[in-house]
Amino acid sequence: MTAHTTAERRSIHLLISSMSAGGRSVNVGPEVVRILRGGGWAVRVSVTRASDDPCQIASATTEDVIGALGGDGFISAIARGAHEAGTLFAPIPGGRGNDLCRALGISPDASARAKQLAELGFVNEESDELFASRIRPMDGMWVTTPDGTVHSLVLGLVSLGLDAKANLLANESMFTSGPIAYGYGAFAALATHRPSTITLKIDGQERELTGWITSVSNSGRLGGGVRLVPQSDMTDGIMELCHVEDIPLLKALPILAKVVGGRSQGHEVIHVEPASSIEITQPVGMVAMADGDKVAEIPFTVTSAPHIVDVLV
Repeated sequence: MTAHTTAERRSIHLLISSMSAGGRSVNVGPEVVRILRGGGWAVRVSVTRASDDPCQIASATTEDVIGALGGDGFISAIARGAHEAGTLFAPIPGGRGNDLCRALGISPDASARAKQLAELGFVNEESDELFASRIRPMDGMWVTTPDGTVHSLVLGLVSLGLDAKANLLANESMFTSGPIAYGYGAFAALATHRPSTITLKIDGQERELTGWITSVSNSGRLGGGVRLVPQSDMTDGIMELCHVEDIPLLKALPILAKVVGGRSQGHEVIHVEPASSIEITQPVGMVAMADGDKVAEIPFTVTSAPHIVDVLV
């Protein structure tokens, strides 16, 4: 006990979203802070409101680690701040889906995640070795619009078509569980959504894709555990374009059910290809979703951002 009293402690600036999942992060925040401090961490807490810029707050951090307790959109914003500050990043799940933590192999339970981090709070030879072994490089994607009004970092997927509409409907639903909300959103979207044609340039080559789903992937996951693009790797420096062909609704239903169930890999109407830059130009005004939130409207460009930040898993 005496050794821990005098030992040097690591510091973390923990940003907590007041908006994610109807306040879930704020509810679990005190328990997360208690666990971290119990493990030796010196914790500074900032609870962000809707009017705050979490990226700006994170970028001014001077602690050893920047922590983010919130949903995927909030975590992406804090990751950008960590990138700008050149500081190690520690995501903690506090949303409905928590797909970014799942993709990184991190527990989707906030208290369990805090316990994983707690063992790293004190600075000593054993902890230093463990600390170093838990640091991973993480890629991202930049989403930018021609007029410069949007310049956002995305860690998960940029979605157009059915999955974007499903995301919107899930956000509007009363469900607090990510898988249930997204499942509801996906099948509710089928009632009105029809395949659309998207014009884009993939690494400079112009294409037209007509189909149910068009997504640009970094993590491959969405909807609280759906593995839309199992090939995606958040450390390989490459994005993937996923496209589900235009096929009749009755044929599409069992395939889309497999997508939601994460069992779609290798199906002949689902195409995945690598890319480093994708410029999407038509149809103008179509909404794109990313990490659970609206990110832009067409036209916009998605560019790979290899090793955008180091993450503590």
